[in-house]
Amino acid sequence: MTAIPETVTRLLRGSRVSSRVLTGLGIDATRYWLLMDLFGELSERGEMLDQLGANGVALQMVTRMYAAISALIAVLLLAAGTALATYFATFLILTAFLLLTVLLSEAGNSLVNPTEGLVLAHQPIDAATYTAAKLTHLARIVVHLALGINALPALAGLMLKDSRWSYPLVHLLAALGAGLLAGLLCCAMYGWLIRLMPARRLRAAAQLAATAPLLAMMWWQPLHELWARYNLLHWLPAQPAARWALGGGLGTAAAAMVVLGIRSLSADYLIRVSGMTRSGAAAGSGARKSWIGAVVARLFGGQPARAGYVFLSRMARRDFQFRRQLAPMLVSVLLGLVPLVAVGWRTDPFSRHFTPAHLLPHLFGGLLFFICSFLPYGNDFKGVWIFLLAPAEAFGGFARGIHAALFAQVIVIPHAIMLALFAWPWGMWRAALFTGYSAAIASVYLAVELRLIDGVPFSRQADPRRGATLLPLMSAAGLAMAIAVGLQYFFIFRSPAMVAAVTVVAGAAAYLLTRFSLGALEGAMRYSLGLLSAESGALYKEIDL
Repeated sequence: MTAIPETVTRLLRGSRVSSRVLTGLGIDATRYWLLMDLFGELSERGEMLDQLGANGVALQMVTRMYAAISALIAVLLLAAGTALATYFATFLILTAFLLLTVLLSEAGNSLVNPTEGLVLAHQPIDAATYTAAKLTHLARIVVHLALGINALPALAGLMLKDSRWSYPLVHLLAALGAGLLAGLLCCAMYGWLIRLMPARRLRAAAQLAATAPLLAMMWWQPLHELWARYNLLHWLPAQPAARWALGGGLGTAAAAMVVLGIRSLSADYLIRVSGMTRSGAAAGSGARKSWIGAVVARLFGGQPARAGYVFLSRMARRDFQFRRQLAPMLVSVLLGLVPLVAVGWRTDPFSRHFTPAHLLPHLFGGLLFFICSFLPYGNDFKGVWIFLLAPAEAFGGFARGIHAALFAQVIVIPHAIMLALFAWPWGMWRAALFTGYSAAIASVYLAVELRLIDGVPFSRQADPRRGATLLPLMSAAGLAMAIAVGLQYFFIFRSPAMVAAVTVVAGAAAYLLTRFSLGALEGAMRYSLGLLSAESGALYKEIDL
């Protein structure tokens, strides 16, 4: 922490005015500052890296990245001779959208992740005090990102025509106001979710809410066309006084909804913590044995393979951190299939026309990329010690079970559905050939991307800084996929014989690559557990008496 934040914190903590303000809001000032110290200490020790507002290094990195992007946008707008009002509105809209995108995810991770709250639930801390401490970290995001996005554009605005000397101050105050409004809307939404949703559905609802900006981007064009078609403004009253009254009523109702949502958040949060934590799989579900597990045990290496299959299948459904990170990517892939189902599903890729079907194998590859990238991280990472009790020779079968789970659930089942969907409009033999080709290419992607799992799945704490290392990989993978799509269109799908040949070659390559990747995965799991064993052993020192 730098000198300025330390001075401000010391002044606020010792001020009677701040204590009276906190007490007037129903917040215990002493316990509030103790919680702030606790969260700060956990952040410095690296135990809250999955929350952007509590991780100063990651927050500064994101702020600098947004500052660079906004500076580039400002230069482009200045070079285009943009009007002052348009320039100002552009950055306000950009600030509101980016903060909504970040805060929806961060608020859900901070407020609907019950692990921390359950630890403190037995302490004499009321819900308002705990919620205020958590919201302070969200306020850090608002201040950092709002200033990072708008500091340079506010100063650059002085170069615009008709701008005054006070423009930077007005710009920054408006940006902070937009960010504060976005934060209040996010907190109110989660307050209503906590109040209305059953505890067992709350985390799933929060993860769905975090994808709202992504859904808005993808469905913007259809919604805009719907708005223009029905001309909804025509239904508004023509008299200005009536419009002002209607706007005032809607604004008052929105403000009331926000206030009531935040009150629900502060009143009900700790009450719901136990229910959120205990909700999940039904009691006794772990004792049921599926026939798929028996098939995996027979084909992929016995009971260790079955253990890997069941472990990955169940943890992927219940682990909060994995679901939180994967949900936006899964929504993107599913929405990417919409054009195929709605428009191009009747046209097969052998027709010498570019169709959405050309993208299908690579959509599966992109989804597997994100799954394998997120698999090492989980919410219950401290339970990884249980794997130290397993014999070393079991990890080969366990790795094959992990591969079987990904292969069956991400490749086999979706491609079986594709075969049934495409058989009628394309014909059985073309649908079978394309499905086999797509499955073979997706299997190659899976074989390569298994190497991203560098340890036991769900055994590490989520690290937001990993996004910086994944960005070059994502760029390279996107370029490779674009080249592969071009090769498909111009060379491979010109002849069914060529597709069949490539399918055979890709299947053989997938088999060989999978064998090497499974060996690497087994070694990575043993290595990570070896480090954990050495770290645990270092806790104990021999004492000579």
